[in-house]
Amino acid sequence: MSAALARKNNLELLELLELQAERDKTYRFRKMFNQLYDWQTNFIKDTGTYSAVCLCAANRIGKTFTGTYMDAIHLMGDYPDDWEGHKFTKAPLVWCLGFSGEKTRDLLQSEIFGRLKEGVWSGGLIPAELIVDYRSMTGTPGAFREIRVKHSSGDIAVCQFWSYSQGQHALMGDSVDWYHIDEEPKDQTIYPQVLTRTATGGNIVDGKPEGGRGILTFTPENGRTELVVKFMDDPGKSQKFIQKGWNDAPHLSDEVKEKLLESFPVHQRDMRSKGVPMLGHGRIYDFSEDFITCEPFEIPHHFRVIDGMDFGWDHPQSRIRLAFNPDTDEHYITHAWKESRCTPDMAWGATKSWAANCPTAWPHDGLNSEKSSGEQQKKAYVDAGFLLTPERATWMDGSNGVEAGVFEIRDLLAKGKFKIFAGLRSVLDEMLQYHRDDKGKIVKSRDDALDAVRYAYMMKRQAVAYGDILTGNKKPVHIPRKMRPMGGKR
Repeated sequence: MSAALARKNNLELLELLELQAERDKTYRFRKMFNQLYDWQTNFIKDTGTYSAVCLCAANRIGKTFTGTYMDAIHLMGDYPDDWEGHKFTKAPLVWCLGFSGEKTRDLLQSEIFGRLKEGVWSGGLIPAELIVDYRSMTGTPGAFREIRVKHSSGDIAVCQFWSYSQGQHALMGDSVDWYHIDEEPKDQTIYPQVLTRTATGGNIVDGKPEGGRGILTFTPENGRTELVVKFMDDPGKSQKFIQKGWNDAPHLSDEVKEKLLESFPVHQRDMRSKGVPMLGHGRIYDFSEDFITCEPFEIPHHFRVIDGMDFGWDHPQSRIRLAFNPDTDEHYITHAWKESRCTPDMAWGATKSWAANCPTAWPHDGLNSEKSSGEQQKKAYVDAGFLLTPERATWMDGSNGVEAGVFEIRDLLAKGKFKIFAGLRSVLDEMLQYHRDDKGKIVKSRDDALDAVRYAYMMKRQAVAYGDILTGNKKPVHIPRKMRPMGGKR
């Protein structure tokens, strides 16, 4: 073989290799499935069983990529042979949602479709030849509202991009087959609105739509929100919760993980590295309503009871009753009342049917003097009929720290030993929104009933037997502070 012929053959071979490399890059989605980690294939598999699968994961482990890979496969209808996840038998309408137009462009659109430059698509999971047409997103350069794709069925699949900033009202009208929520929306109305759109979506089975499906992929930066609690604590038959961290991502070296961990604030490290919802801010009593409530029942006579109250005028004053079993340490909020601009006499009239003869814990501002009379505020309530404890609410050691009460009550809630009678909205509504700000500080808003709960809990030592309440024989007993044990169980 002449040198010229050999050179020609080598050039042709090189050209073929370059074409093969370009083809492998263009159709790389076909080899990706076999390269996924076990948790990623299990995530995909779960979509075949559950209509909603939430991946609550650490940073940098590939959560968004796994989601966009599924999005792309559904849009093309080109499923791998070993695919055990949900399959669409028609060209689906796919919704991809993120924080903003910029985020949907950079994190979702670019992964699925790549970039459009001079009329040519490149770099995405979906080959350019399958992209039919597109419609731009107003106000965000390079972002698209809708991209249409050739589906294996012969029809056209549609991918639409939405941002949370548009609000839930923008998410109306369409019947959605598949959704991908990337990063958790702070607006807790977004997810329910998306679910509503899936009601008439999905494959047609026996002449009827089976309902759409979808996934959520996010790092739980907002803490145990209503959405996180819904998946973690009350999954049900239709939804699945998955939590993954750095230990599930072999591509992260120990050196990389160590450097990343050092860069995060201490209170964020479990969230960033393990996908554990952050408790530094977000909801404090982070449980579902079903978990913390029980049906009302007749209180046994041996239970101990004590009421708690919080003073108020422009902001509501409140009263609650705490009953607890001294043998099992089970606690129940059995009564609650809250009202603004109510005088002590009006408060007594509204609650005396259950407040009579029961000791009532009260806060330190009961020691404040009224401007008109010069008398302490608590006196007006005693005169109205309330049986106030001999002294303001404190712990056994004389302190009155809020965090101690929050910690102990939350611990009891988690153990199922603190329940609220169903229907007591004044307590439940406050408990479900009680939260910390981004600096970890408790937000003092709409917490009047919860303050009353805490005062009653702090003063359990002044509680009396419920049987004695019924007969009116028992009065709260004053225990001199010098006789009380310091620290220990309150």
